[in-house]
Amino acid sequence: MKKYLIPALYTVGIIIVGTLFSSILYYFNITSSKINNILLYLVSIVGIFTGSVLFSKEMKYKGIINGIIYFIAFFIIMAILSLLVFKINFKLSSLIYYIIILLFSILGGILEKNLKEENDGI
Repeated sequence: MKKYLIPALYTVGIIIVGTLFSSILYYFNITSSKINNILLYLVSIVGIFTGSVLFSKEMKYKGIINGIIYFIAFFIIMAILSLLVFKINFKLSSLIYYIIILLFSILGGILEKNLKEENDGI
């Protein structure tokens, strides 16, 4: 259970800290609305990427499979929160956002598996 919980906590922690930082910058008019949206997207991408790397480190599957598994878990959580809590419907922009998140999750899984194989060979 610990090997599943630690990457999720890293992802949630990065997203919370990044969102708080972005909100503070926006509150004091340091960033504009467009830059704030870009920062929020980057924070979520970095969070999912980091969590996928940590998740892949502990799992025995291939990197692509690890990235997809990690994305599916977070997609279910994000979809439930979007639909039930925030009452946001899916749009084309949401689909593009989730595809980008999926790609970075897969990239994190592949990167970790490749780094792990190189370090095992040394």
